[in-house]
Amino acid sequence: MWYKQSRNSLFFKIFINYLVIILIFAAFYMVAFTFLKSKIQNEIIQYNKLILNNTVERYSTHFTRIKNVLFQYSSNEYLVAFNSQLLTKNENDVNYLLAKKVIQNLQTDSFNPLFYLDNIVIYFNSNSFTIDKEGSSEAQGMFSNLYGSDKYTYMFWKEQFKLNQAFQLLPSAKFYKTAERSKGYELIPFSFQTFNGNYQIIAFIDISKTQQAFFGDDDNRQFMILGADNKIIYRSSDELSAAAMPAFETNQAYKLQKGYYYFKQKDTDGLTYVTLVPYANIASELRKMNLTLVLILIITTVIGLAASFYHSKRIQSPVEQIISSITDRNPLKVKSSINEFAFIHQKIHSLLEERDGVKNELASKQSVLTSFNYINRLKSINSDLSEWKDFIATEDNFIVVLYELNFRSAAYEELQIQVERASYYIREHIDLMVSERFSDSHTFQIEKNQILSVISGDTPIDNIHSLLMELKHHLDQDKKYCIVTIAISSKFEHVSQFNNAYLQVLELVQRSRLVEETQIVFQSRPLAPTFAFSPGQDQELNVCLQAGDKDRSLQLIVRCLDDMYQKEASVAQFRFFADAVISKVWKILEIFNVHTSASWELKPLMHRLKDCYTLNEYKLAFNSVIESATSLVRSKKGDTDPIVTYVMDILHTKYAEDISLDNLADKLNMSNAYLSVYIKEKTGVNFIDHLNDIRINQAQALLSGTDMNINDISIQIGYRNITSFNRMFKKRTGMTPGEYRKNNLQITSL
Repeated sequence: MWYKQSRNSLFFKIFINYLVIILIFAAFYMVAFTFLKSKIQNEIIQYNKLILNNTVERYSTHFTRIKNVLFQYSSNEYLVAFNSQLLTKNENDVNYLLAKKVIQNLQTDSFNPLFYLDNIVIYFNSNSFTIDKEGSSEAQGMFSNLYGSDKYTYMFWKEQFKLNQAFQLLPSAKFYKTAERSKGYELIPFSFQTFNGNYQIIAFIDISKTQQAFFGDDDNRQFMILGADNKIIYRSSDELSAAAMPAFETNQAYKLQKGYYYFKQKDTDGLTYVTLVPYANIASELRKMNLTLVLILIITTVIGLAASFYHSKRIQSPVEQIISSITDRNPLKVKSSINEFAFIHQKIHSLLEERDGVKNELASKQSVLTSFNYINRLKSINSDLSEWKDFIATEDNFIVVLYELNFRSAAYEELQIQVERASYYIREHIDLMVSERFSDSHTFQIEKNQILSVISGDTPIDNIHSLLMELKHHLDQDKKYCIVTIAISSKFEHVSQFNNAYLQVLELVQRSRLVEETQIVFQSRPLAPTFAFSPGQDQELNVCLQAGDKDRSLQLIVRCLDDMYQKEASVAQFRFFADAVISKVWKILEIFNVHTSASWELKPLMHRLKDCYTLNEYKLAFNSVIESATSLVRSKKGDTDPIVTYVMDILHTKYAEDISLDNLADKLNMSNAYLSVYIKEKTGVNFIDHLNDIRINQAQALLSGTDMNINDISIQIGYRNITSFNRMFKKRTGMTPGEYRKNNLQITSL
């Protein structure tokens, strides 16, 4: 009996829940540990593969670089002339100053830290004569005393002339100086000779420096290079051999054999690079990780059990006191350091009194809650208010009327009245007129500039039209201060369609015309495509703005405004066009380095465009904006850098052509590096970023203002590759051209 009571107690339940959570986390930890162990082992293998890949790339690049160095000597004018004299003249008639010129080149290349060379020796067969970075000497003395080797003797190099092989990467060997034979140093000979030539050029690569630079100095890893004939070119340990290597399957990059991981990779020259990593290294890392993670698991489990017991006890005691306080009308204070329990104890008896107060408050706010519930349904917000249930139960038809208030800020500044206050007066006036005609109606404000009327029942549409025409007469008396657009929805049969009704009137408002009076929109109308400048007009406007030509710039803009007005463009389309022109004006001002402090007077003029509701207002506002902008341009033209102006003119007028920094630098007799830094310093933006911004801005205008397909737009703005265009467009705008056009059409339709 005691056990059952204890098992059902709060302490037992909480403690068991803690234990279950600990076990779940422990199980997850073990699964994650197993996965992590395998993942880490793979990562270690991938890390060693990456090291070998980098080493192969560096060695391959280095050998190619040495090839180029050796090959360049075959066309060295001093070497060619000196060799010719050795072959055609007596020894006393040879101009050895030519050899001095060659020696200077040998010194430059030998001491180049990127080549990792010990020396470069040119061996002339006809005279048994050599030159290197130190000077000249007899060939036999060179290969016996200075670069003596058991493998590469004087006779070995002598025999190489008979082989007529252009390039030879020979196996590494120990080279000695006669006086210091105990101090041998390992070098890789890399030789080159022309067909039936009189000389061969031998580069001695310092393999110790090369190995340290390309592979590192980890003592646990071993390294080997094999030639195309499987002959060892270099090995870091004498124990390595080609015969001991395991057999690799096709495309197999590594293999475990006899306690070693063998990693193999072949380069384009046929050389094979092999790395050996002891498996003990990987196993050691995994063992360390195992011990660490197991120790962490044990410690966290013990801490979790102790904390579970402690917190279960801490929760049990105040809960028992709270239960007592519920049954006792005058309970003692709960003894707990937990603030929440103390708060619950203080508030538990006042909840009943607050409940009664809430009921009374809800009853007094019935009208406010009804308006709030309408807004919830219109914006697809769920609500459980009983008033909404009553409205659903009626199952009446309904019509939604939306009033959008477009306040003229300049006029309201004269009245010294806040827009919020004016909205309230207009809502009250509309509510009074609508409720007098239709008792089953409700008018409320849903946004700072939107008022909504919901008219329920089978109300004749003609009666609603008559009311709105009367309301229009009242509102037009104040059109100097506020222009109202009224949209009427279709008749909807069920309350679940409220959201659809709201979206319908919202779309109707956005399709309204540009008129200076209250406008009533009864039905939707087709709109012309989005208006924008043609590519030719766009370039012409750029030229006019950059020239500071107000009249020509304004003529282009007014012509487009008249065309839009004639084709009955919507208010949203006029605003989109205004935003596009303003964006272009700011871009021109940036080109001329017009700072914010100098253009402060332009910002309020641009803001006036947002308060335009007639064609004449748009023309006047654009006139002020263009006049101010071109004035700023003209004032800056004298201070404008001619080089930057020339470059920006080219970019804005010839962005569709194949423009490159090299071509512009050639025209300006400047290096491309200097021109790039110059543009960055003067404008704060790189040349290529300027070009891409101009092209993408033009692409946005074509996507939103024309029906051209994306491939044609890509070609017209200068991108010959559609993939490059898509990638750059998404980088600049965050979406693909297709997504941008679709999004723009949706915005325009609204």
